[in-house]
Amino acid sequence: MCHQGLLTGAPQAQSRPTRPSGALRRGFPRGLAAQAEVEFPLARSVSQIRTAQLRLVYSLLKPAVAMAARFHVPMRTFAELLRLSYFEVLRREGLSQAAVGERLGQTARHMRTLARKLKGDFFEAESEVGLVREVESEIARSRPTARKLYESLPGWPEEEIERALETLLAEGRVTREKNRLETAARYLVLSSDKFHHRIDALNHFLGGVTRAVAQRLIFEEREQAMIKTISFVARPERFQELLKSLEANLRREIAALEEDAQFEGEGRRYVLGVFAAQETPEHPEAVETARASRE
Repeated sequence: MCHQGLLTGAPQAQSRPTRPSGALRRGFPRGLAAQAEVEFPLARSVSQIRTAQLRLVYSLLKPAVAMAARFHVPMRTFAELLRLSYFEVLRREGLSQAAVGERLGQTARHMRTLARKLKGDFFEAESEVGLVREVESEIARSRPTARKLYESLPGWPEEEIERALETLLAEGRVTREKNRLETAARYLVLSSDKFHHRIDALNHFLGGVTRAVAQRLIFEEREQAMIKTISFVARPERFQELLKSLEANLRREIAALEEDAQFEGEGRRYVLGVFAAQETPEHPEAVETARASRE
């Protein structure tokens, strides 16, 4: 069995190097900054800290690149998807098109083109399903009034937020208590075989992974964030039993946690993701070809 986790601490160096300036450290979270100081004795410049940031981004890009390679996506198309994704993230954070263009080094015409693409069917998972989930999460987090809800999601038009809210109210996932919005007391399990619903589920999962990476690797949060990967050998039928048991126990325990939070009238919003897969080669034909060439 192989058990991997993120080691967020770093040993103290015998002779502590000069720390970067306050302004520099504010622009770079303490976890990676401390790590850079230990691993690079001369890590006092922006370029070295920037290298650590880019190293993290590079690792997070690998899953997307692996899928692009599997589907034989041309580099030009992949670059356009990356540009579009960057635009979407910054717009959802509330930046204007002009501010996004300045950040990306793109012209106003390029920004208008990207904005039109965001309204297309390609983004059905984000606009129809993802927004509903975002609204529900914000309501669970802050019990806002309708006005505060609109203000908390600056990257979305009010009419789209209103439609998402109406969907949640109609499905019983959200209720109105006086002038405030609250999530329903009961635990709900949502599933769908529709492609855009499954893409939204993927977005939700990867969003949780991103938060976990940031909280554990960058901010060194040890008590309320976790990343663990375990590799092991098992018979397929026993592994299936493990997955069924794990899912049933998780649902039961999470339902109990939410019931306790509702009863006590307090709690924080968490995201928990679980994955399982066989450790098989991504491209078995390439492995066979390489093996044959060695022989």
